[in-house]
Amino acid sequence: MKKIILSGIICMLTTFAFGQFHVSTNSRIDYTWDKESEDWQYKSKDEESLTFFEFNKEFTMVKHTTSLSTSGYLIKSQEHDEENENNQYIFSVVSDVGNKYIMIYDVKNENIRFIPDDFSKMIKFKIKSSWSDE
Repeated sequence: MKKIILSGIICMLTTFAFGQFHVSTNSRIDYTWDKESEDWQYKSKDEESLTFFEFNKEFTMVKHTTSLSTSGYLIKSQEHDEENENNQYIFSVVSDVGNKYIMIYDVKNENIRFIPDDFSKMIKFKIKSSWSDE
């Protein structure tokens, strides 16, 4: 009985912790960093990649759901870059398995990008829609 109650409480906390701001995506593009040209090199595109990002109200956590898995990220720091009308939110995040990334929510260009600490690759998700619960 205690396990059932504890499971219910955890489910409720998870529901309240996530879901304040949502982003749906409809494609994924992968790049690798070319040290020689000092630029991103296109690798592949998946136009069937539908995913969801859910930010909690305080923007301290984000959940990323794909057709195959769900990952959680702790937002360690954030800044809003409004220079040159970029309108980007730059987050330093740590995944639920300990990997560190720079996550960029690019409002102007309608994408979310993930770049690992070693700057070896970039994954860009094209934003389909975004909305808030409030």
